[in-house]
Amino acid sequence: MKTNFNELVSELATILRGGVTYRRFGTAGWYTEFQGCSARDWHNREQKKYPLHPAIVKALESDHRPTDWHLLTLEWPHVSETDSTRLAYTRDDRAGEADRQVITTVGKYLTRHFTTMPDHEVRNLVALYAAGESCKFVHTMAEMLYHLHRGPTSCMVSRREIRCDDGELRHPYQAYDPKYGWHMAVRTENDDTVGRALCVGKYFVRSYKKTGGHSYSDERLEAWLVSQGYTHLHQYPQGTELAYYTTSDEFLAPFIDGDEKRVSIGGGTVEIDENGDYVCNNTDGTPEGGERESCSDCGDSFDAGDGYWVGIYEDSQVCSDCNDNNYNYAYSRRGHQYYIPNDNTIEVNGDYYDMDYLSDNEIVELADGEYASMGDCVLINEDWYLSDDDEVCFAEDVEEYCLKDDCWQCEGSNIWYTNETAALMDADGNRYHADHAPEQETIKE
Repeated sequence: MKTNFNELVSELATILRGGVTYRRFGTAGWYTEFQGCSARDWHNREQKKYPLHPAIVKALESDHRPTDWHLLTLEWPHVSETDSTRLAYTRDDRAGEADRQVITTVGKYLTRHFTTMPDHEVRNLVALYAAGESCKFVHTMAEMLYHLHRGPTSCMVSRREIRCDDGELRHPYQAYDPKYGWHMAVRTENDDTVGRALCVGKYFVRSYKKTGGHSYSDERLEAWLVSQGYTHLHQYPQGTELAYYTTSDEFLAPFIDGDEKRVSIGGGTVEIDENGDYVCNNTDGTPEGGERESCSDCGDSFDAGDGYWVGIYEDSQVCSDCNDNNYNYAYSRRGHQYYIPNDNTIEVNGDYYDMDYLSDNEIVELADGEYASMGDCVLINEDWYLSDDDEVCFAEDVEEYCLKDDCWQCEGSNIWYTNETAALMDADGNRYHADHAPEQETIKE
């Protein structure tokens, strides 16, 4: 059974301030008896002034046991009066009686008392409780637009409004209608919107933090969202609905954050749909697409103009994935290049060639089954060989390339001759051409 450390700390805190009472039954009936040990006045003072720091309360609820919960209770960690992002605690009785507190970071204190807590959990607690009560949700379009325009910079902050077919002027953000579950998490400081995140259901895709320039993710707001049970996704869930307002440019389309920006129209709403006909990728309130093609290989759809025409007649169109995985841009008929299926191409010196049109590109098959450019090869006995192949030589007597197996090499000149040309041989078995034989009696025909 998990130990409830918050309850233990609360009970010990009651003892330290001298507030423990007992109900006992005696001869005269029930009566109240107070604790026998003396209270710590300084601790009573601290408890009345400050609640336990919320990050510590949260840590005590975690699965990580504090190293010494008695010491933690005695130190009574709380939010610092001078800096709300830091923590203050009383080191010992002597410091408590002198009303002296140590100020430190939330992370350092957590690390000292919760030694088994991983670094990422410490960071989340620090981010969460440095934000404090400045985080909240807003659920009306008026509030969402208010915080959008006064908060961090993003592509949707423009005040551009689009005239819809019903005559109303609307900001593209109004497609995120709260009636479909859309709402916004905001973080404020001194009444200034410094962070925001668009949410739907219990999900968010990204957050924005005011920095004076490019808006980075707001770690504090994201930690707060996670503490509220929200999940950080890379894209909004399939089927998530947006409001459908028709315009002269199809419909009112916001820029959708995340990996999936494709949508479809159906049932009077715009729906996030990985196979949808439109893409919400613009900042001017207009969608992209409307025309879709179908891949002749896998059947998936893609935007018109994004496909690849394949084959020597370029009469089939495939998606980019199929083209990347199944085709090579190869030299083919009459030396022109086309996207040719991988299994019908060969590679020579870094270029691909269509096997049905090798002769059009002067590519030949070698005797060993490999392929090469005709200019680098020689034809011997109706078979092709690389001219610098170790099996090939240039025979001086016939002035042709021949196989070394059909030739011999002069020891005196290193010149090759066909076996049709006679060789002189010395006593050691070395062969010589008559023009290069040494003058000695041992050489014979």
